[in-house]
Amino acid sequence: MNSGGIATEGELDVKHIKVVIAEEQQNIRETLRLLISSEPDMQIVGEVNNGFDALDMVGSLHPDILILGLNASNTLEIVRLVNHRFPNTAVVIPRQGNNEDRIMEMMRAGVKTYALKTSSSIKFINTIRKVSSSQTSLNTPVSERAAPKATRYLEKSTIDPYEVLTKREREVLNLAVSGLTNAMIADRLCISRRTVEIHRANMLRKLGLRNQYEQLRKYAIERKILVDTNQNK
Repeated sequence: MNSGGIATEGELDVKHIKVVIAEEQQNIRETLRLLISSEPDMQIVGEVNNGFDALDMVGSLHPDILILGLNASNTLEIVRLVNHRFPNTAVVIPRQGNNEDRIMEMMRAGVKTYALKTSSSIKFINTIRKVSSSQTSLNTPVSERAAPKATRYLEKSTIDPYEVLTKREREVLNLAVSGLTNAMIADRLCISRRTVEIHRANMLRKLGLRNQYEQLRKYAIERKILVDTNQNK
């Protein structure tokens, strides 16, 4: 940008990598902001301190990268939802420590990069660039045995919507396709009918289905949740 505040021709050609930061610790959030803002090809479009605000922000701003630095119990669910609803946004997890089981769990959910917070600034920034350009990156010291498996998860770009469902939503789905009404499902699961309706609505939204028995049944057969008894007739 020249002294008059007008972007030059070269600057107009720069394609910015749009980044949303979701980090609950303010000091880390500020560090990430300073680090990323100093890069000419990166732009922070939003900051939040919890997962569901991050989900809303990704839905409205459509960033290239979501840096998800949360310790909340719903972090895995947020990763799955972002990967399912917004496949063009790559999730980067900056974390302290090296829990291989946790890394694998996150990879299965759709995380593109698991970068250690102790990584150098240059390495972290280059990792974001690699992920943004559709190159997978595993910037964390997993064992040689686990590394190939982790890389396969990184290279998998889609996720089955069924994997996004909670345990209770799967129970509601299984009972619904078996022909039970909401009232019957409520009795079977020992919950209120209203709770069943909420679980059912969430389940349908995640699967992209309408509240029609035949559509649910067709999905359940295709997903092999339900056996088609008419197939052999």
